Amino acid sequence: MSIAIKNLRKIFLLAVIAASIFIWYAVFDLEARGNLSISFFDVGQGDSEFIQAENGNQVLIDGGPNEAILSKLGEAMPFWDRSIDLVVLTHPHADHLDGLLEVLKRYNVRTVIESGANHSIPEYAKWHQLLEEKAVEVIIAKAGQKIKISDSAYLNIFTPFEDFEDKSSKNIHDAMIASKLNYGSTSVLFMGDAEKQIEYRLIFSGADLKSDILKVGHHGSKTSTSEEFLKAVSPKFAIISAGRKNRYGHPHQDILDRLMSFGIKIFRTDQDGDIRFLSDGTAFIKN
Repeated sequence: MSIAIKNLRKIFLLAVIAASIFIWYAVFDLEARGNLSISFFDVGQGDSEFIQAENGNQVLIDGGPNEAILSKLGEAMPFWDRSIDLVVLTHPHADHLDGLLEVLKRYNVRTVIESGANHSIPEYAKWHQLLEEKAVEVIIAKAGQKIKISDSAYLNIFTPFEDFEDKSSKNIHDAMIASKLNYGSTSVLFMGDAEKQIEYRLIFSGADLKSDILKVGHHGSKTSTSEEFLKAVSPKFAIISAGRKNRYGHPHQDILDRLMSFGIKIFRTDQDGDIRFLSDGTAFIKN
């Protein structure tokens, strides 16, 4: 084979690669323009949600129980994108935390929000070690904070109600970060593993809980999603993140019945896999 033919093949291969990159960029750029996307990842028995704002900024809420989050991010993000603007750790239980360890190792995370509560598991110590090593900015969550994601999108931090930084709690769920994403007139309420006690405190606090989408608390456990809370949120869609045939029996049938009695459309990661919505600022559509 002549040198000229070899060079032509190299040029052709480079052209194909360049065209592929251009097409990927065009697809992601076109989708991002004027739309916010949110994915509820199927990470087994755990939680993980990924938001991409209309300006391209990205937020990851929790990372599930293992490195499955890496393949999910690989599908949701362009392959050349190795940075995430904001990571939210709702609370340091393994099914929300462990996947984030892998994310910190492989992505450039700019800012992290967490409660800062003490919790004696080795994964949480490793989490803080990685944050320090990589010089990640850490914000301690407090009720009332507003985190700007883009000119039109922001996170309202609803809990924790108290300052848990360097403090212990009998139930780490009491130090939960619950937040509401607002984009235009559309909204999503992320409840992590928040239980009924937090739900009632949110109702009595006067917080604007009404949301289009509810990420159901605690994987559909009976400890969350009270009738009074559903009345206050009044969602069109409910997302339950749970593993297939998990040993906890999540989601509980009582919760499914309650959601259906309110006429709420239910999506479940154990049955539906990844669940994705797009918003143009006026309404969510399932993508």
